[in-house]
Amino acid sequence: MNTHKKLPVANCGLFGISEDHIENYQSLDERFVQNRSATFFFEAQGDSMEPLIIPGDVLVIDRSLEVKSGRVAIVYLDGEFLCKRLIKQDGRVILRSHNPLHRDITITDEMDFLVWGPIVAVARDMKEL
Repeated sequence: MNTHKKLPVANCGLFGISEDHIENYQSLDERFVQNRSATFFFEAQGDSMEPLIIPGDVLVIDRSLEVKSGRVAIVYLDGEFLCKRLIKQDGRVILRSHNPLHRDITITDEMDFLVWGPIVAVARDMKEL
């Protein structure tokens, strides 16, 4: 069940939007921070998840949620945090980038690996665009 308040729609190319078209206001905390003690923020670096996630994006992670196969998540791998799509396939875990220039990483027993949490939201600073 979706309990989020409906946001006002912003059609690109539509002119003359007035306050009459704003139905209500919404708190981003209310929408994306469901469990405050389990919510963490990371800043994206690198191009492996472009164009889905670009450098500078703020990633919102909720560690209280399970990371299901196919979800984009923060993982800890051999001393660094990575943002990748986590694929569980035939008993293996594969980390996949969104950018096809980056190869998959198949997790092995020798790797220091931990699934940290799923990304539940991305915020992008648009001031420079």
